[in-house]
Amino acid sequence: MNKLSENGTPEILWYSGTVSHGLQNGRTFGYPTANVTAVTPSLAVGTGVYAAKARVGDCEYGAMLYVGTRPTLGLGEPTIEIYLFDFDGDLYGKMLQFALFGKIRDEQKFLSVQELIAQLRRDEAEIRGKLKVES
Repeated sequence: MNKLSENGTPEILWYSGTVSHGLQNGRTFGYPTANVTAVTPSLAVGTGVYAAKARVGDCEYGAMLYVGTRPTLGLGEPTIEIYLFDFDGDLYGKMLQFALFGKIRDEQKFLSVQELIAQLRRDEAEIRGKLKVES
């Protein structure tokens, strides 16, 4: 997670990874995510949803990052997925950089996909607000 440097300015740690094909569940929910693999440096954070920023080429986007096993969908394979706000394009096979700006919530299992989607909307609104403050 990002912290302050010795002189008090934010020290941002950027990660990078390759966008790979996933199950494409997020796009059916209105949240098309980029599945990121081979992340460097190693991402050592707990499961949950994080406020993030992502870089694609020369452009930077606010983002919502998820680390976990997608328990609502009954999947057990750990994943790192990132949803870039206001992005429209193809990221498959591209290198993506991202930085974390705080944990929003822990991973949780919802009773339905509709409950998950409602929570994703709340997460997005919270993260958009948080990133505006930190920009």
